[in-house]
Amino acid sequence: MDVEREDSASIASGTLTQDFAVARQPILDRAGRTLGYELLCRPIDTVLSAPDAATASVILHAFGDVDLASFVGGTRAFINVTRSFLLRQRPLPLAPGRVVLELLEDQLVDEELLDVLRETVAAGFRIALDDFVHDASNDALLELASWVKLDVREHDPAQLAKAALRLKARGVALIAEKVEDAEEHQRCMQLGFDAFQGYFYERPETWRGRTVPTAALTTLCELAATDTDVSLHELERIVRRDAGIGHRMLRFANSALVAPHDPIQSLRQALALLGVAQVRRWALLFGIAGMPDVPHVLLETARVRARAAEALSEEIAGADADRAYIVGLFSVLDAITATPMPELLSGLRLHPAIVRALLHGEGPEGELLQALLAFEHGTPPLAGARVDDSQVAHVYRQQASGEPPTRLF
Repeated sequence: MDVEREDSASIASGTLTQDFAVARQPILDRAGRTLGYELLCRPIDTVLSAPDAATASVILHAFGDVDLASFVGGTRAFINVTRSFLLRQRPLPLAPGRVVLELLEDQLVDEELLDVLRETVAAGFRIALDDFVHDASNDALLELASWVKLDVREHDPAQLAKAALRLKARGVALIAEKVEDAEEHQRCMQLGFDAFQGYFYERPETWRGRTVPTAALTTLCELAATDTDVSLHELERIVRRDAGIGHRMLRFANSALVAPHDPIQSLRQALALLGVAQVRRWALLFGIAGMPDVPHVLLETARVRARAAEALSEEIAGADADRAYIVGLFSVLDAITATPMPELLSGLRLHPAIVRALLHGEGPEGELLQALLAFEHGTPPLAGARVDDSQVAHVYRQQASGEPPTRLF
C-alpha cells in the first residue's frame, strides 16, 4: 500500500483526501533501540472516533490495508484497547508476538475484565497499562501486566520517583511517556525506567493511505454477527465477488498468526487457512470500526473479469481456474487505489503465477487477462493468443449478464 508520511500536527488541516490515517510513535529501550511503536487512529475529518472504533480501525488498517511490517518492522505494535473492546472482540484474531495490548486508563476493573485479560495473557499477548496510577482498585492488573506506562508530565519528580520504586518492586517493566526534554530523559534513566516515549525522541509520524473499496462488507458483517453456524462456502461466496474484501482476507491469511507454508492459489485456500471463526472475528472488527461499503464501478468490472477468466481457463493449457479468478479479481486494485500493483501484492505470498500475471501479463493466467483487457478496450488480441476474440466476447458478456456459463466452443 502506497502511503504518505507526515507530522501528526498537519492532520487538523482538513486537507486529507485518503481513506485512512494512522500515526505511529516509537518506544525506545535504554540503549536507544526501538522496542515497538504505539499505533494511533487519526481521523481524516474533524470527527473523532469512539475508542473502540478507533482501536478496530487501527487493527484493520495495520493488518488489512498495510502490511504490519511497514508500520513496525520486526518490532511490536502497541495498540490501545478498552474494557468494552476486549469483551466484544474475544478472542482477538491477531498474532500475540507482534502486538502489545495497551489498556487505557480509567477502565472499570472488575472480574469480567480480569477474566478476559487472563485469557489474553494465556494466549500469549503482553499487556501494557497506559497512564497508570496505582491504587487498591487496580492492583490486580499488575499481576497480568508486562509493562506500565507512566506519564512524566502528570507527576512531579518526587511522585515519579515514588511510583517508579513501588512499581519496579512489583516486577513490571516501566515506560516513561511524554518525555519532552533531555532533563526528563536523564531523570527517568536514573529512576530505572526500561523504555521511553515522547517528543524528545520523535513526534508521532502519520501514515495516510487509501483503502480498497468494498461492496459486500455489510453482508459479510451481518452474516458474521448471526448466532447461526456459517459455512466456509457461504463466506467464500461473499468474498469471491468483492475485490476489496478478498484483498484484505489474503493479508489476514498471511499474518503471522496463520502464515501459510505454501503460496496461496485461491481465495478458498486463504479462507480455509483463517477458518470460519477467524473470518467472523475479522468481520466483527469491521463492524466495530463502523467501516461502510463504498461501492466502486470497477468492483463490478473485477467481478466480471474474474468469472470470465475462470470460465476461459480451461481453454488454455496450464491455466488454473482458481489462479485465473484471483488475477481477474485483483486486476483493478491499482486503478481503484492509485497504488502500484507491486505494493498491493507485497506480503501476500501469492502463487508466483498470479504475481507474474498481474505484474507482467505473463503465463497462462496473464494471457487470459491480456485477452480480457483487449476485449474491454476494443483492441486486437495479442498475436498468437490461444483464445480468440469471439470466445472472449461470448464468455465476457455471459458473465456480465449473470447467465450461467455454457460451452459453445
